[in-house]
Amino acid sequence: MTDTVAQRTEAVSAMVQAAAKGRALMGGTDAMRSKGETYLPKFPSESDEAYKARKNSTFLFNGYKKTVRDMTGKVFDKPVELTEGAPEKLKAWCENADLQGRDLSAFAKDVFKKGYDAGISYIMVDAPRREGEVTQAQAERQNLRPYLVHLTVEDVLGWKTAVIGNVTVLSQLRIMETVQKDDPEDEFKSVSLQQVRVLDRAPDGVTVRLFRQNEKKEWAEAERYKSAAKEITVIPFYAERTGFFIGEPVLEDLADVNIAHWQSQSDQRNILHSARVPILFAAGRDDEAPLVISAGSATTSRNPNAKLEWVEHSGAAIESGRQDLKDLEFQMEALGLQLLVARAQSATGEALDAAKETSQLSMMADSLKDALEQAMVWMGFYGGLGDTGAAVSVNKDFGVSLLTAQELTAMIAAVNNGHMSRETFLEEMKRRGFVRADLDTEAELDRLSETAPDLQGSKLSLGDAT
Repeated sequence: MTDTVAQRTEAVSAMVQAAAKGRALMGGTDAMRSKGETYLPKFPSESDEAYKARKNSTFLFNGYKKTVRDMTGKVFDKPVELTEGAPEKLKAWCENADLQGRDLSAFAKDVFKKGYDAGISYIMVDAPRREGEVTQAQAERQNLRPYLVHLTVEDVLGWKTAVIGNVTVLSQLRIMETVQKDDPEDEFKSVSLQQVRVLDRAPDGVTVRLFRQNEKKEWAEAERYKSAAKEITVIPFYAERTGFFIGEPVLEDLADVNIAHWQSQSDQRNILHSARVPILFAAGRDDEAPLVISAGSATTSRNPNAKLEWVEHSGAAIESGRQDLKDLEFQMEALGLQLLVARAQSATGEALDAAKETSQLSMMADSLKDALEQAMVWMGFYGGLGDTGAAVSVNKDFGVSLLTAQELTAMIAAVNNGHMSRETFLEEMKRRGFVRADLDTEAELDRLSETAPDLQGSKLSLGDAT
């Protein structure tokens, strides 16, 4: 029995802490309010009641969440799919990749989105346990097929590594899991139990150990079995890699500016509340009768020097606060767009596509593609398909513009001069949004050959293309 099995390592704790700001911002106004003084400090001498009122009147301008959604939307503007040549069985599994109804594209989108906050997210390939010898037909009837599990940095507790064949690999991985079980005292309820899954790699394969808390709240090994895998089948998706299995937040600067906006917005609403409620000031009045402020009443005083006037805020600080919010919003917009900016260009400058290929968002899409393709390799292994060699298509055509008249003319000239095939021409038209994305290029070429055989070998013109 040991409690350290459920404790995070320093490296994981650092990643969880670094991801906290992004996770809170992704949760919106309610999540930020729930964090209290963590992101909205309490003023000196401010009462608990006044702080609570100020916090509850503060609303989040969520530039961080919008940026994550917009950037994710660019990558998933086209679905993530297996390319041609992948086994049909693997394609069928990817229609319900996690056995919870999500296809490969929907699953990958969650993995990608969670990667922003911590700079890393994980994909585990697993399969149901098989008791005894199970034939392939029996496995299909019982749906004993491989599936994908999404792990966040909060799920991972720690790992150990080894060098095998001059390659650094996982030798141990600990994962915190939540298991739902029926409540023994109420048939209509379920209870959540935590367990730690420990994966140990050895020369003869991977051993799985499950640790649960006993009645004394001590962690003890509850189950142990041998996996069919020869290695620990967990793949990191690196959004911003800093080391093996380690990442850092992609949008940390944006998160800091968004939190500054949250605090400034709180100040602005607080000062607006004070400015909108003028204060009645009375001087020299010694009457004992209470003042009644009403449209149907009058106030008098026996003192000829008495004064009664409204004191209002000048409004200068309000305008300064408003400008501060605008400046922060501009900074958030600029920081969000940096994901689309190329990190390096040649001295002579690169074309749009070359710049796109070196953008951070494009590299994140490449990293996702690599992680998913490794997951497909392991799904094939678990499912008895061997090395399928299946490739995954992940969109990287961010902001590709429609063809201009000059570009279209140049492409038509390339076709007519024999420097570009009609198939490539149609594919580029699809990529640029000139024709619908789901157009079957081969079928379209077949239709052209059937309906207009006399045009085969003839030259294209701008009118033909439009």
